[in-house]
Amino acid sequence: MYKVKILVVGPSQSGKTLISNFLSDATENMQGKYRPTVGVRILEFESSNLDINKKSGRAEVELWDTSGSGNYESCWPAIQKDAHGIVFVFNPDNSAHVKQLDSLYQALVQSTSMQDSNCVVFAHYLGSNKQNRGIKLSSSFSRIPQLEVNLEQEGSRLRSDFQNYLSAVVSGLSRTREHEENSIITSR
Repeated sequence: MYKVKILVVGPSQSGKTLISNFLSDATENMQGKYRPTVGVRILEFESSNLDINKKSGRAEVELWDTSGSGNYESCWPAIQKDAHGIVFVFNPDNSAHVKQLDSLYQALVQSTSMQDSNCVVFAHYLGSNKQNRGIKLSSSFSRIPQLEVNLEQEGSRLRSDFQNYLSAVVSGLSRTREHEENSIITSR
């Protein structure tokens, strides 16, 4: 079984905690008054039936639901340490979120060893007014899958999209592990 650390990042009030709770089946109240995340929340769960290099597999997932507040930027290096992937979440109805997403991309992907292939963007439409308007992000996100999300209407699709993303991340880990094992064997 693989152990995977996935960061969930995005601007404040974009729905990171709602999505994190939903994906991890957390029993916390997903409705009601907005409460900003302080620093980071770590949700742990097991994900099964992953397609890992054409084989069925499982992973222990640590989902790091991060605060959208800039007050915690100094903590990003510690939060980011040993992360295998990043889920970017934003509300496409809020034009300021696009600019904030660019800053997060520069800090957490561009200036690190994180690969675009280990990232995904969830455009989280709040409420039931999603109209498939398309996602308009900067070219920085051109190689990252961008998916429209509405928990009220398409929760099962979100879960499926996340499983596909997680399968890709774990498949990459599997290939890296196999390559390292082969290098050890051939160096003897």
